[in-house]
Amino acid sequence: MGIVRNYLDEFWNYLTIEKRFSNNTLQAYRVDLSQFCEFLTEFTGKNVLENPKELPSLDLLTVRGFANHLHRQGFSKSTMGRKLAAIRTFSRFLCRHNYLTQNSAALVPTPKLPKKLVEVLQPDEVKQLLETDTGAGPVAARDIAIWEMLYATGLRVGELSNLKTQRIDFEGNSITVIGKGQKERLVLFGEKAATATRVYLDCRREFIKGNDPEFLFLNLKGRRLSETRIRQILRKRVRQLSIFKKVTPHTLRHSFATHLLISGADLRFIQELLGHSSLSTTQKYAHLKIDELLRTYQKAHPRK
Repeated sequence: MGIVRNYLDEFWNYLTIEKRFSNNTLQAYRVDLSQFCEFLTEFTGKNVLENPKELPSLDLLTVRGFANHLHRQGFSKSTMGRKLAAIRTFSRFLCRHNYLTQNSAALVPTPKLPKKLVEVLQPDEVKQLLETDTGAGPVAARDIAIWEMLYATGLRVGELSNLKTQRIDFEGNSITVIGKGQKERLVLFGEKAATATRVYLDCRREFIKGNDPEFLFLNLKGRRLSETRIRQILRKRVRQLSIFKKVTPHTLRHSFATHLLISGADLRFIQELLGHSSLSTTQKYAHLKIDELLRTYQKAHPRK
């Protein structure tokens, strides 16, 4: 048997190359598995990362012991669930490569989470967010385009942050999006989002410092506008308007889906626009014409 550190190196390559996990997910897995290895070292009395003889026993008792350890440390149920999911994935990888004979981690249940009601903006709140005067200038034009696009498309904040200008088709009012797992899908937007984005594009050159990075939304240094910064911009806007709800880009994504559903859009159609992992991606649209998709979208979306 090899050294556990080598198994982890193989695992990172698997997550990066085969599974194409995002940097954020990879970092979370590193933190979670590092914490698990620390627990194993204490539990077994050996430095598991440098153990040259055998993989430490990942039996049911050990994994349950780690779950109890997390509980005693005061971790939330959602965090515990994420850490246990990382261990399950690692154990499954080890079994697949015959480094481990049984995935005992799969037998440890994820802590049950209380069901949360998803925060959704009312149509009049969306109208207030998008139509209240924000002033003039390139920054204002950029921010308006961000809010309009988030609500018009249901994009994840990371998808919007990484959106490149060449992926927008103004003739078809559509965007080719690279989503989770580097999967590609088609999303649509209406005329108000199109108009706001064109206004921003007219002054986008004022953000460029040196070579054009090709990302649609840029910061004042001419670089890609980060997910964190997009959240901050939206948070500031909500405070200015005295909207007494926690509004994030994901709130606009949920509002987008809810308002389409209320307006009569088919649930399957909405799920495909959202890019949920349980559905196939752009290939699903191969049998549908773009004008058919647009008619469905324009009939249901509140922002005509």
